[in-house]
Amino acid sequence: MGDGKTDSGPVEGIVGNREEYTDDDVVKSTCIFSGSKKVILSKHFKGGELVNVFGGCEIDLTQADMTSPAVLDVTAIFGGATLVVPPNWAIRSEALTIFGGIGDKRKIIAGSESPTRTLVIKGTMAFGGMEIKSY
Repeated sequence: MGDGKTDSGPVEGIVGNREEYTDDDVVKSTCIFSGSKKVILSKHFKGGELVNVFGGCEIDLTQADMTSPAVLDVTAIFGGATLVVPPNWAIRSEALTIFGGIGDKRKIIAGSESPTRTLVIKGTMAFGGMEIKSY
């Protein structure tokens, strides 16, 4: 007899506490009343699209690299995103924030090398936002 549980396989945007590892050059995450956590391993990262509506995602880019500036389009409505980036990346925000914001929580280290990569954040954040940090 079965235990009443079924496994219908992975569902986009519903990952629980499990980390998903990917070497895709473009990241896509849609979280509506849910959450996800992705670790990007691509050495040719180009950017992607994050959509969070009453949900959130964490994107870990510490093992990624890029050959040209990458563009990440973020939509956060009553939701948010956390980006973990290498310390030598520059972040340029071109996003529109309405009752929300983007917080860069990275520590500035005196005497550190100048940024060698640029990540451009575009999109709209309304009643939501994004946190950027490094380890």
